[in-house]
Amino acid sequence: MAAILGIISISLPRQIHIQRHIIVNASLEDTYEQLSDLRNWPKWLPGRHSNASKLVSYAGPSVGASLNWTSQRRSVGQGTVTIVSAEPPRKLVTDLEFEKSDKAHSTFTLEETEEGTKLTWHLEKYMGDNPIRKFSGLLIDSTVGEEFEDGLANIKKEVESKNVLTDN
Repeated sequence: MAAILGIISISLPRQIHIQRHIIVNASLEDTYEQLSDLRNWPKWLPGRHSNASKLVSYAGPSVGASLNWTSQRRSVGQGTVTIVSAEPPRKLVTDLEFEKSDKAHSTFTLEETEEGTKLTWHLEKYMGDNPIRKFSGLLIDSTVGEEFEDGLANIKKEVESKNVLTDN
């Protein structure tokens, strides 16, 4: 059985891609501000309800800023997000490092549309050649994708509620 699973895993992708988007009823600049300032992330990060994220280091809303977190949820664990590239107000790129040297690359893109700002969250993660990791990669889209949807909804709520307060 293990040999069959090993053979099947050869055809599975080594890299996974997850992408979700949402329309935010706010400007590109207001939406980007929510993303580029890592002090805002604990307000909208998926899993924030399990254990508040801890801001350990902060260098400002620019390249090099980082946020460390710890979660009581085993599936989330500890990690660090670091801004590695920024093109205000249209793109923010981060590197994610999780426990056990697990890494991923995340990109937020913002596009002005008639409905509002289209915010897209994209994640790329190298799963390697390990058959178990490659099989688990098949499930990540549904589990992490759901967390992305929650996070995007939280961003939308944060940005839109801020606009309501400042527009009045």
